[in-house]
Amino acid sequence: MVIDMPQLCKSQSCTGCSACANACLKGCIHMNPDSEGFLRPEIQESACIHCGLCEKSCPVLHAVGQWGPEPAKAKAFCVHHQDEAVRFESTSGGVFTALCDWIFRHDGIVFGASFDTSFQVVHMQADGMDAVSKLRTAKYAQSRIGDCFQEIRALLNQGRYVLFSGTPCQIAGLTAYLGREYEKLLLVDVICHGVPSPTVWQEYIRHRSQADAQGAKPIAVNLRSKITGWPNYSVHFVYENGVDYSAPNSADPFMRAFVNNLCLRPSCYDCQFKGITRASDFTMGDYWGVWGQVPAFDDGKGTSLVMVNNEKAMSVWNEVCQLFRYQQVDAASSLADNPSALYSPEEPSCREYFMGNYSNQDFGNLVNSLCPVITPCKRPTWKRFLNLLYRKIHKPE
Repeated sequence: MVIDMPQLCKSQSCTGCSACANACLKGCIHMNPDSEGFLRPEIQESACIHCGLCEKSCPVLHAVGQWGPEPAKAKAFCVHHQDEAVRFESTSGGVFTALCDWIFRHDGIVFGASFDTSFQVVHMQADGMDAVSKLRTAKYAQSRIGDCFQEIRALLNQGRYVLFSGTPCQIAGLTAYLGREYEKLLLVDVICHGVPSPTVWQEYIRHRSQADAQGAKPIAVNLRSKITGWPNYSVHFVYENGVDYSAPNSADPFMRAFVNNLCLRPSCYDCQFKGITRASDFTMGDYWGVWGQVPAFDDGKGTSLVMVNNEKAMSVWNEVCQLFRYQQVDAASSLADNPSALYSPEEPSCREYFMGNYSNQDFGNLVNSLCPVITPCKRPTWKRFLNLLYRKIHKPE
């Protein structure tokens, strides 16, 4: 008798969340890179027992939780961590650090994205604040989940607290894999533009090393350095021979390729996990547009937008909010300058050409030929002036 193999989601829709590989009882599903460097599941047919767990754990085939444009039940906040050192080391306002601290005070474990020794992006666990520094700041390549979902389930079944931070599709993958709610699990998703190819990122590291440091390896990389401020952040590499590279985000070739959607995963162009309504407990991102909406929080050092999506999250928020300077804002209005929360990026017509040539042409020249220079994220001072004038005129007596 011929038994059909499991039918996972179509390749174009696969997010690479690794839920199917983690769910496989026999370990016969492996996440291997495709021709563009994106991880995809491959089934070892001889070992498959046809249990169907891989199909059931796929968040594309079986949507779990709520995602979409419906009016949010969430409460949204504009946030600064009161510790300036924490805020400077964070991508935006420092909220993630405070949530990690809460988890550790409850003897919990944090899972998040980190650079490994080769600056590939991997999900790892942290059991104390010393390790949290590796999880802070942005990493603009899709992370490798590995067997994190299995580790999380084991910890939860032991009664431990767990915080998992990731992209919305990774949150959906973990939720589908677990199959039920856990009171001690805190899910934190980030507002995601899309995930670039890990292979493109590695090629850019090689390009930078050759261009800047005669092939020396980088020892530190920060894709969101606040040396030049938060809105106009910089890309910063430090190499083992003492040389460093720094460029505004608008001039760095990799950031331009990322923002212009040249190297994103195919599923990102039709993302099923956009919207105000989320399946996570917390949603975090940069509060782009804060200069016009909440100008009192516009100091150029980084401001977080935090969505508290449910009662469990609100309970945690009430315990950590004393660490912040914050103001509640309207959830829908706060996303006016952050369309990545609501809409999929548009696939450019030149994507195929870029993905076919980034490794055999000069990376910088190729990007220059395909996409315009990004306009830096500048505060619209005239809007700020009008906003402040309006507030002054209409200030209550």
